Amino acid sequence: MDIKRKSLLDTNGNDSSFEEDQLITDKLFAAIVSKKFKLARILAEGGVDVKATLPSGITPLMAACDAVIDDRHLEKKCEVISCLIRNGADVNAKDNDDRTPLHYACINGCQDIIEILKENGADQFAVDINGQVPKFYSDKNFMQNKFKLLTRRDSIAVINKPRMCDYY
Repeated sequence: MDIKRKSLLDTNGNDSSFEEDQLITDKLFAAIVSKKFKLARILAEGGVDVKATLPSGITPLMAACDAVIDDRHLEKKCEVISCLIRNGADVNAKDNDDRTPLHYACINGCQDIIEILKENGADQFAVDINGQVPKFYSDKNFMQNKFKLLTRRDSIAVINKPRMCDYY
């Protein structure tokens, strides 16, 4: 079923371009969240509103920066983010918690995405509702990963060695 026909069915025959646009925008979010990056690029390049927001204030760019992926999808994710920016996505847009795409990229700790956003003018000093700049989340993520490394089973012997400092 094509988008136009679905729109007509959903509105009892009333032609509503708003609802059609919303359906297409929802497809952009769905493509990003489900990691269908090629479809997301096609939609963004095809004129879908890349500045649209969810009720939480999240934009497609934020959703892309927030998408957790493995290394084999990183290049495609970077392409989608660059495509969204080329097509008008605001790198400094804020959601309802005042987080920017850079906040989301730092939370996920993806250096390549952070660099793309910075190269395109992302504000490194934007403060969210908690009073935190994006780098705070990057540092927090780094420390959590280091803690996980230290608490691995093979690291326990090193931690329990005499003369280790207690942390308060």
